[in-house]
Amino acid sequence: PLHRAHRLQDRAAGVGFDWPDVEGPAAKVAEELDEVRRELASAPLPRGPEGDPVYDERHARLEAELGDLLFAVLNLCRKAGVHASLALDRANAKFAARFGAVERLAAERGLDVNTAGLTALDALWDEVKRGE
Repeated sequence: PLHRAHRLQDRAAGVGFDWPDVEGPAAKVAEELDEVRRELASAPLPRGPEGDPVYDERHARLEAELGDLLFAVLNLCRKAGVHASLALDRANAKFAARFGAVERLAAERGLDVNTAGLTALDALWDEVKRGE
């Protein structure tokens, strides 16, 4: 899907349907993020008996807005000369390395990552980032 979005955007750009610089796509990302925030604030997503999201009209609207946001981010990547798939691969690798470091640091300090909580894990995350 990332590669397809990139190709669709390249195709549109090939006929002149494109912004002249990164400012247009950056503004579109902000606009789409605002739409996602509005959708998230409109009501909580319904949950089934086991806590899983229920796919209903509300979920479909949120999915559509998040899809628009992803598409806009990909367009910003393309316009900035960055292939989104490669950028995401690098972000995945960076996250995996950092989270692995958080797990190791937690173990060294006798913390169980499953029960430490967000505040403690976030502090470890910040410590790992500072050490990079």
